[in-house]
Amino acid sequence: MGCSIKGNGKEGAQINDDGRPTGLILNHAYSLLMAFEMDNEKKPDEPIRLIVLRNPWGHGEWEGAWSGDSDELKAHTVELEDYIDNLPPDDQFDLDADDGIFIMHYDDWKENYSTLFLNLDFPEDWTGVRFQSAWTPQNSQGLPTSYTPEFLERYAQNP
Repeated sequence: MGCSIKGNGKEGAQINDDGRPTGLILNHAYSLLMAFEMDNEKKPDEPIRLIVLRNPWGHGEWEGAWSGDSDELKAHTVELEDYIDNLPPDDQFDLDADDGIFIMHYDDWKENYSTLFLNLDFPEDWTGVRFQSAWTPQNSQGLPTSYTPEFLERYAQNP
């Protein structure tokens, strides 16, 4: 999986509304490595949703909330390091390294990134269709609303 920020004719660093750089680059692909949740002590019914991304250049990282020197990261370093230590060895990363791997809150990720890329390696005898914008009744019927033969037959024809 990957993601990028549409530049709308602009190139280079993404700039916040207040004029500060975000550390992110317009029209540049980032790898989406993982998404996970942490307990939220302040709001137990609302977990903290985090995304781990990687700049393939190996440098240049997000500078907002949950970035390397942020208050959020400092307050949760122990929990994050415990989480990372329990990942498979190939998925572990160093919170302090300037290696292009960084954490963002899911809400910040949604606010900043405009494109999500998914890649599946299908067999050659399969065909693919690309949809842009939104799911519509023409391109997705969703899950069956009933398990009657009529609904199951219609669901089987779901494009």
